[in-house]
Amino acid sequence: MCGLVVVSASCGGESGEWLGDGPRHVILITLDTTRADHLAPWGGEEAWTPVMRRLGEEGVVFGDVTSPAPTTLAAHASIMTGRPPRSHGTARNGFTVNDKNECLAELLASAGFRTIAVVGSFALESLFGLDQGFERYDEEFSLEFSPQLYDQNQRRADEVTQRALELVDACLDGDAEARIFLFAHYFDPHAPYDPPDWALRRVGLEPGARADLRDVGAAVADQQEAAAGVRPGQRWAFTNGLTEALLDGAVGAPLDRGERLALLYAAEVAFMDREIGHLVDGLAERGILQDSVLILVGDHGETFWEHGDFWNHGLGVYQSTVLVPLLMRLPGGEGAGQRVDEPATSLDIVPTVCALVGVDVPAEVEGVDLSGSWRGRSLGDRFLVSEATQPVGGGVESEGRWWNSLKAKSARRGRWKYIRTPYLGDREELYDLVADPAERVNLLRSPSVEALERKAALRGQLEEWERRTQPLPSAFDSTQADLVRSRLGALGYVGEDG
Repeated sequence: MCGLVVVSASCGGESGEWLGDGPRHVILITLDTTRADHLAPWGGEEAWTPVMRRLGEEGVVFGDVTSPAPTTLAAHASIMTGRPPRSHGTARNGFTVNDKNECLAELLASAGFRTIAVVGSFALESLFGLDQGFERYDEEFSLEFSPQLYDQNQRRADEVTQRALELVDACLDGDAEARIFLFAHYFDPHAPYDPPDWALRRVGLEPGARADLRDVGAAVADQQEAAAGVRPGQRWAFTNGLTEALLDGAVGAPLDRGERLALLYAAEVAFMDREIGHLVDGLAERGILQDSVLILVGDHGETFWEHGDFWNHGLGVYQSTVLVPLLMRLPGGEGAGQRVDEPATSLDIVPTVCALVGVDVPAEVEGVDLSGSWRGRSLGDRFLVSEATQPVGGGVESEGRWWNSLKAKSARRGRWKYIRTPYLGDREELYDLVADPAERVNLLRSPSVEALERKAALRGQLEEWERRTQPLPSAFDSTQADLVRSRLGALGYVGEDG
């Protein structure tokens, strides 16, 4: 464990106000598969996400935040360690988080915090090691895997909120002066889409509207056929990867089926927004919120129809999946209403929390302390990397090298973003995110001198970063895959050959 700078643990007099330096509590809420552009502070419909609008007014909104990986476990391991996947070693869902990583819960537990977690899906189950440092890690899922419906065990937002408040109450019972680190993971925007009727009405859909994984797969096939004249299917791309035809043929326009799915997705986001509001209000009622740093961050987004990785996260590293929401609400209203639009990354959460509560930052952390950004200091000219986690077959993954070596990677500096996909013949792309935030114009198709210079610089930095970054060992845990096979077999979906 890293060394600790002990913060005063005294509490105020009759009011119970925390008088130590920095926040008394840390609340970390992660929003799975949540596109920033669907939340009010980042341009989403304000009427659909009023809680996010309010929290954005009460906190600091970060407008340009990159996730190091567009998949749940790898991204969360980065949030908890301040290290990218190539460093912490967790390539994608199903791999394990090496216990040599120093996770945020471990750091805070050593500083005297009670550490509790409530996770919304099997992807973050303790089986995979993200529970390091947590005193309580709640992973009871009411919705179990079933063919074409739920691709993993999970639970809804209202259940996450209820359980999180119950665990907070348990911490406070008999210890009203406890310092709490609460991690709550909301999974609802992930497919399939089954929002409550009030959320459907909010986005203009009829009560009872639903979409299962077959509906999503059909939308994928529609977009693939429009882009490349083929219908290989979502799972084919998950295993075998994208093709040049899919990437080049995607025009960024929705089809009818996709437009309806997008509204269902928005309804799930609205449902999550309301339940996060219930959690925040519950924390306020318990006297927790006013002395907390409250952090909301997305793990990754979701491509709809914008690029060839249709209705997917993991295959590509376009802004649709790696641009994530981040806001921080601080005690005393510090920084309230401010917006920081300099490029940042979810790797910055660990060093920021450590700085706020007075804990030394582990040497391996690659993020930076964001607290200076709302106090007038620039974050500087940063180099940010994100790496795809799919495909998982087709010869792209193999033993003896980093699992994501041949997959798409992006290198970002300022307005310029470079993408390299080795398994597609070393395909290269360059985008100017100021002039082209939707990444429609690959500047390397008819490159200017400046574009070639930017490409060379970013590619060189990416290659150097790969050379000096060595992943911790990790291995794929087949428990989930074995469970899925056994259930499919019991239902007659899988023959004797598997």
